[in-house]
Amino acid sequence: MSEVGFSVSRPAQLRRFGRVFYPAGLRLQKALAAHVSQEGNPDQLVILEHDPVFTLGRNATPADIHMSDDFLAAQGVSVHRTDRGGEVTYHGPGQIVAYPICNLRGGREDVGRLVRGLEEAMIRTAAEFGVMADRLKGAPGIWVETAPYRKGGGLEKLGAIGLHLSRWITTHGIAFNVCPNLDHFRWITPCGFTDKGVCSLQSLLGASAPTWDEAADRLQAHLTAYLALDLQPVRQPSRSVSAMTWRHAANGPEILMMLRVPEHGLWWQSVTGMMEPGETPEQTAHRELREETGLTGTLRPLGLSHSFWVDPTIVHFPDAEPRFNTETCFSMEVPAEAQVRLEPLEHSEFKWCGLAEAYGLMKWEGAKASLKLLEAWLIHG
Repeated sequence: MSEVGFSVSRPAQLRRFGRVFYPAGLRLQKALAAHVSQEGNPDQLVILEHDPVFTLGRNATPADIHMSDDFLAAQGVSVHRTDRGGEVTYHGPGQIVAYPICNLRGGREDVGRLVRGLEEAMIRTAAEFGVMADRLKGAPGIWVETAPYRKGGGLEKLGAIGLHLSRWITTHGIAFNVCPNLDHFRWITPCGFTDKGVCSLQSLLGASAPTWDEAADRLQAHLTAYLALDLQPVRQPSRSVSAMTWRHAANGPEILMMLRVPEHGLWWQSVTGMMEPGETPEQTAHRELREETGLTGTLRPLGLSHSFWVDPTIVHFPDAEPRFNTETCFSMEVPAEAQVRLEPLEHSEFKWCGLAEAYGLMKWEGAKASLKLLEAWLIHG
């Protein structure tokens, strides 16, 4: 692997999540980059899936996005400018995003070798499922001549690369298309190319395409090999639940919003809490509702679980290792006439809000997404 990837191994930790909202992913990368930059700390390989988002690299322009902000908002697609290289690209469910957060100091100061290693890992992953991909000169990423797979095919991108390098610490990484919504790529000029398309394993293989997890397993193995990562034990994320608590009111549904006390962050939220050993998420949601509000209610899964970095200025830890949490989201309907009894050590005040006011009060991406899912259910059933 003298020209592709690295040959001298480095200690590293693998962190594999499911859904991570894009702003939370940026905070996650920043925290891990700071950790990796400290002498003696291991490199990090993060594998995850993002919510639908267009990201603009340093060379992107607003004209690269063809749809209006209002249209994208209605479709649930957000837009973020980033410090990575390249133009505009899309991330979304069905796509594997891998962030190699590596310290290249000490003999690995070769970005070209890193890029070729990332490309090779994607090429080998595609090959394991019967798809022949290759590099294209002057166009980082991996490409497939799709004519053998479907009529009218051409050269299409299967995996993209966009990196940021600061003091030889790498952030951002690769996006490998397993089964994303390819229609979303038509709303942009992907990676600056107007004459080439975008494909996925599903668009090429149909029903025989692997699942996200199957493809992620293989990509993870190849990334570990080509980046010469010697994987070390890693602390597993803690687990929590949120329960978007609501009631029927004369003017429509209302959301219970509670203000956290200053020592717990001083932001507005609905019911949340950490899972205790032996509990199911459902049991935690009911317990937290009783403890925080004195209420009981009807629980409904929202079909959303997401992970995020835990800010140590909010939750204090005994050491400097970054901590992560995975939250499972529910809604909880309570009786309209029920009386709220706050736990004063956690929340100082509460109010019942309409959907728009509640959304405006919410600080975090997971809470906003939960409310949108609840709103859709209330409208459509």
